[in-house]
Amino acid sequence: MLVLIAESKTMAPCAESIRPLGYEAHAPAFASRADSIMEAAGKMSVDELAGKVKISVPMARKLHQMAYDFPHKESGCKAIEAFTGVVFKSFGYKSLSESEQNTADGCVGIISSLYGWLRPDDVVKPYRLDFTTPMAPDGETLANYWRESVTGEIAKRLAETNDSDVLNLLPGDAAKCIDWKKIEQKAKVWKAEFYEVRPGGELRTPNSNKLKMLRGELLRHIVTDKLISPEDLKGIVSDNFMPEPSEIPGKLIFVTA
Repeated sequence: MLVLIAESKTMAPCAESIRPLGYEAHAPAFASRADSIMEAAGKMSVDELAGKVKISVPMARKLHQMAYDFPHKESGCKAIEAFTGVVFKSFGYKSLSESEQNTADGCVGIISSLYGWLRPDDVVKPYRLDFTTPMAPDGETLANYWRESVTGEIAKRLAETNDSDVLNLLPGDAAKCIDWKKIEQKAKVWKAEFYEVRPGGELRTPNSNKLKMLRGELLRHIVTDKLISPEDLKGIVSDNFMPEPSEIPGKLIFVTA
């Protein structure tokens, strides 16, 4: 089973020293294209960057510095450790055993606005973009820019591993990086949906932070409980959510208080 998660806006400094051979062995699939995007960002003024990416001037200043530092590959960190958002904190990669980390490295794919497709152990540099940013070479959004390439990389990954299932834990903007009709020709696509039980029994989608936390916890269960099929997720025992029957093919439902 291939599990897809998305980048987070917050990242670690990624200041760890990386030897050239180490970087070459763990370079992202589309590293050169990421280099080009960040090179273009570095050529903009801070004010231009703030307007283009729709971020504050102080944040644009940080992004400008990231673009300046980006070509220097002697520092960086593993993608799964670089992102520090709620999903990644809830997943808790660093607290896994070595065996569990190896499992995660083999079953997780990270969708990135800058890099497109990332394996967990790919070496990355810090950045601050998002999927709706029109920073692609032809001016289109990064989601549109990566769609064909990311779809192809997922198909390649499925062929290499003979996986027949893809679990979509992506938010809507990251999901636009993928041509799902093409992926459905290669594997069965599953989507996990979480609902809160409100007073009176009404179900509603949790707020964004809680939803991210639950996705991260679900991923941790997949890795630590050695779940290899989406069907296995229907038997998860968790303190924070419980599986519910679903009559919709490919839809996994979890209910939380």
